[in-house]
Amino acid sequence: MRVALKNRDLWVNGLRPKTLPASIAPVLVGVVTAYRLLEAKAAAGCAVKPDELQGCTATPSPAASGAFSVSISAGMFALVSVLCVIVALFLQIAVNFANDYSDGIRGTDAGRGASEFQTAKPQRLTASGLVVPKQVLAAAGINALIACLAGLAAVALTGHWWMIILGVFCLLAGWFYTGGKHPYGYAGFGEIGVFVFFGLVAVLGTQYVLTGGINIAGVVGAVLCGLYSCAILMVNNLRDVEEDKVSGKMTLGVILGPKTARTVLLVVYLLSVVITIVVALTPLVHTLLSFVPSLALFMGRVSIIGMVLTVLALVLAFVIIKIAMDTVNSINAGNFVKALPMCSMTLLLFALIFIISELALGM
Repeated sequence: MRVALKNRDLWVNGLRPKTLPASIAPVLVGVVTAYRLLEAKAAAGCAVKPDELQGCTATPSPAASGAFSVSISAGMFALVSVLCVIVALFLQIAVNFANDYSDGIRGTDAGRGASEFQTAKPQRLTASGLVVPKQVLAAAGINALIACLAGLAAVALTGHWWMIILGVFCLLAGWFYTGGKHPYGYAGFGEIGVFVFFGLVAVLGTQYVLTGGINIAGVVGAVLCGLYSCAILMVNNLRDVEEDKVSGKMTLGVILGPKTARTVLLVVYLLSVVITIVVALTPLVHTLLSFVPSLALFMGRVSIIGMVLTVLALVLAFVIIKIAMDTVNSINAGNFVKALPMCSMTLLLFALIFIISELALGM
């Protein structure tokens, strides 16, 4: 009975739940930017209310430079959005299991066989010796299959078949992060991979599959999600820097050295937080400008709901500042075990602030 409970805890740890916000948050950001893009298209030419998202084909008008199509219903929008979340979540779980397998058979996690209580680090499935490595690899394959099926469904529903190629690149990037003969995660390129796939691809891919296009808001959201995800990875790698150095895993923390890597981490993290505060303040600025008589027509009227959302964004901005201060203190103290979940929480809060701010601007 104890062995069964132990194995269950190991499998839960294998999911690496503290890092899962890095997969969910970017998709949510992509969904809200897609919604706003569809609103803009509808406002420019479609004879429907933007919040209905009914299918229509816009005709050229003096106010619109060219024709475009908004061909997704509200129900389809919701369904494809859920499929995108499933793709991102199960793909990351698959990558986590694949990393556990690859690091375990390489011996990188040799010191991770003991309990988290003893090492202050999550115990790994393969390194524990309690789970057959092939079972971990099979778990990675099953989760990857679920992600692929959800991705194929999203592509089939929207008709963006070329995105299958992008999906293949995501799978390869996930495997070769720690798998294969020359994993890029062992050569200091992990942060680049995370920025690209957990930032640019996750946000802009979601926006594109829902709308067939991208916009500036999507790019800003993608960059910030990528930076926050890099910060999460850097915290994780700084926590393991000594073990990685011994095992030959040349992460950015090992290459730069703990002191320099910590400085880079703080710069990346604090830059992300500062930009997040700017995002939170944007609806407030928009609201204040709407009360200026000379700008009222240009800015548009702000609804009561928009004002409520503006206040909520500001409240969350104060919350994220408090969490960011605690995170920075933990990083400076070298307490990366404590800093990791707070880093993930900051990413989730950013996604929430971004969503609320985008909706407030549309009210």
